[in-house]
Amino acid sequence: MINLSKKLKFIIFTTIVIIISFLFIIVSSKTYTINYSPITAISDVESLNVKIENENIANYTDKRIENGVLKIKIEPKSQGKTYININNPQNDFSLFFTVYVHKFGGITFGEFMGNFTGSIIIPISIIIILVYALHLLISSYKQCVKVNMYQYKNIAYLGIIVFVILAIFSQILAIMSNYSGPISTINSLINMFSFEIMLLPITFILSILVLLSNISLIRKEGFNVRNVLGIAFGAFLCISTLLPDKVYQALYSASWIDVHNQQGLGLYIYNLVESILHITTTYIECVLIGTIIMGFKSAKHIPAFDKDYIIILGCQIKKDGTLTNLLRGRVDKAIKFSKMQKEKTGKNIVFVPSGGKGSDEIISEAQAMKNYLIEQGVNEENILLEDRSKNTFENIKFSNEIIKTKMKNAKIAFSTTNYHVLRAGSIATEQDIIVEGIGAKTKSYFWINAFIREFIATLFSEKKKHIAIICSIILLTTLMIVITYLNNII
Repeated sequence: MINLSKKLKFIIFTTIVIIISFLFIIVSSKTYTINYSPITAISDVESLNVKIENENIANYTDKRIENGVLKIKIEPKSQGKTYININNPQNDFSLFFTVYVHKFGGITFGEFMGNFTGSIIIPISIIIILVYALHLLISSYKQCVKVNMYQYKNIAYLGIIVFVILAIFSQILAIMSNYSGPISTINSLINMFSFEIMLLPITFILSILVLLSNISLIRKEGFNVRNVLGIAFGAFLCISTLLPDKVYQALYSASWIDVHNQQGLGLYIYNLVESILHITTTYIECVLIGTIIMGFKSAKHIPAFDKDYIIILGCQIKKDGTLTNLLRGRVDKAIKFSKMQKEKTGKNIVFVPSGGKGSDEIISEAQAMKNYLIEQGVNEENILLEDRSKNTFENIKFSNEIIKTKMKNAKIAFSTTNYHVLRAGSIATEQDIIVEGIGAKTKSYFWINAFIREFIATLFSEKKKHIAIICSIILLTTLMIVITYLNNII
């Protein structure tokens, strides 16, 4: 999605940040100061005994109490693992810590991948890399929208942008919540994938609203597969959000796998499955958010006032050949735009009502719209009829063919209902037809199902990119789970 030059810039930038961070870690982690608080019962630091089990691995060079905080400075000697025991024989005070000295001389505290001096550089580096990635994504999104706002990749960009913002937010929270090393970074990233759990109450409410809107839609428009997409998607969101907890409950008492042992493989297998479910759902929700944003943006967009033609997309007419409220809204919106363009630039526009005659219609939809346009004072010479089309794809295709016979390189707008603008624009894009759409108001129950349809169309249109992104995140998550597992058993 991002062009090659931007990908190369990102790779170079990321490599530089990683190298700088690694060098910083090597230098800063050569010593580690244990901080333990509160030490209220001890005022004399000399009364504390500090014993390092293996002094060939590490030793302490300083011990002191500052503002009720015990500070003990540790320096490395050789690679290995050792234990530090701190006690005060006078009052049974005792502390026990684990210290690792790594091959490059760095010290980690508590765990093999535990905290170390300067460890805060890890989430800071991740934030820097993600912010740069966000900059590139937003830049690419803006360029893409400028070229054509109806491309499905625009929605994909928005979904990924939301996803990256969540990742940045997770690292900021990690820094603010008593950061304690690389494992904290891993946990914060994995927990980010539980985003949809936080949204569960909203998801549940939305699912109810989707159900009610779909019932209303079916009652008014009839039953078909498209009209129950919202119900299916609402059910998917609820099930996918609740599924990990249900799986854990099922495994809790299972005899064939142990999910209670912190060092057991069973717990980490479950964590991996849970994370994959959360990743997929979170990413899908981000793409849905992108669809909603792009849908509203498309519906609210006002085309440039330089158009030669405006296609009016047809839909069902009444039995007497007059327009339904839905179709009248589309025609009125086209008339309104023509008046706005005339007022702003003085340029006239030719109307292209588009729609064939259905088996239950006495005249074509195009003829019905033409009759209405004339009633509204539009000169018949400014109306170009397209009366063969049966769907949106043909509306745009056949209308464009007629326009081409009149003017090459014509600037074209189209008028439809607000929920349908993004879909119609995407269909035009698939035919390499450059158009700008305007949207007429409609009933609210159309909106939800329309967004679901656009969202599903986005997933299918950009499926290779979405699959690649999800697989990459799954691989990264698998690596993080493996690292966590190895850290606990070393």
